[in-house]
Amino acid sequence: MSSGANYDQASGYLVDAENIAEMARLAKQARLTTEQTGLVPATIDLGRCATILDIGCGPGEWSLAIAQQLPMSRVTGIDISTRMTEYAQYLVQENNLSNANFHAMDARRQLDFPDNSFDLIHMRFINSFLSKDNWPVLLQECFRLLRAGGYICSTEAEGVGVTTSPSLTRYNRLMTQILRASGHAFVDEGDSPGITAVQMHLLQVAGFQTIQHEAFSSNYSHGTAAHTVLYEDFKALFKLLQPAVVHYKLASQEELDVLYQRVLSEMQDQTFCAVSFYQRVWGIKPA
Repeated sequence: MSSGANYDQASGYLVDAENIAEMARLAKQARLTTEQTGLVPATIDLGRCATILDIGCGPGEWSLAIAQQLPMSRVTGIDISTRMTEYAQYLVQENNLSNANFHAMDARRQLDFPDNSFDLIHMRFINSFLSKDNWPVLLQECFRLLRAGGYICSTEAEGVGVTTSPSLTRYNRLMTQILRASGHAFVDEGDSPGITAVQMHLLQVAGFQTIQHEAFSSNYSHGTAAHTVLYEDFKALFKLLQPAVVHYKLASQEELDVLYQRVLSEMQDQTFCAVSFYQRVWGIKPA
């Protein structure tokens, strides 16, 4: 069965950024991540963060949460998806917030803000749309946009982690192959793109100092709270990824249909076990 979508290589995003299912998936993913990590590291002084930028904000889950926590701060979210930023702006009105706003903007291009505009720049899981070559460019933009003493905070993951499901492991390998083929991987071998290995280095090369990091794990074995969320996450994501898999000739649509059903079946087995890993890195723009 066809996924019913086409892969838009020009957007840099592996799935359709305007897809409603993707918007719902990103909102749930953001809530789960915040539950596990908090909004920012404990060493970031939010009292100094009067202006905040969220890059790749999706439907605005993190931006809205930080805006509610810091009513005296001004929060701006940007995303390439017009649908997602319009929905996030709708939520601003629904939640009676006066300190958050959202704009459709391509983070791979020069950002439409003056120098020294922000005290905190936040980004989560942007390796899905940011290529290896685009990372240094964006980080230089962040350096330009931050005030002296401002923070940059980046969270990234390495695929689905370790799992007892052979089919989920196979799908993870396909995701890594897509990232490698599209220029989003930092390593040439293995079943992960390698972004977490270079996060600290990328910030250091961009000029940030006092760089720190922390690692997180999420056990999403059958019967855990995270299992329910990530089962639905993968159910949506793996369907949305199929046009890219076919585009790069990594598998046929028929092979994907079979593999997709096996993933869902194996994840629902009571013996299913899995743990994923991700890393948060942050630094400061020197005075």
